[in-house]
Amino acid sequence: MREKELLEKGWIKSEIWFEVMAVTKEATENALKQHIEKLSKQEGVEIISTEYEEVSPVKEPPKGVSQAFTQAAKVILLTKNIETLLYVTIFFAPSAVEVIEPEKIEITANTVQVIMNSVADLLHRFAAQGIGGVVIAGK
Repeated sequence: MREKELLEKGWIKSEIWFEVMAVTKEATENALKQHIEKLSKQEGVEIISTEYEEVSPVKEPPKGVSQAFTQAAKVILLTKNIETLLYVTIFFAPSAVEVIEPEKIEITANTVQVIMNSVADLLHRFAAQGIGGVVIAGK
């Protein structure tokens, strides 16, 4: 089985959850399916299973929206390494991430550097869009 082979090669098995909201039931279903389909095409990612919850109406839609629908999905996937899992987390924005296997992950200083630079890049992207960043204050 491919899953076992990849785990033996050091891949990481995770359970991640996605949730979307849209103004129609169809748009909700399509957006979530397309998002997971795009994820499945990423290099270093193998989706093991996907379980979709039922689409449900949002009790209190966002201001200015008369009705909205939401749907969640649980995805079990394998990622080639911690950097790929970080990429998935940053660029696919799951609601939650749980690492299932391995129980222990050893990483090199280079991997930590990649992770830190990825987080820094994300913060700079937010700041460049005017939607966030870090305020630096001197004493």
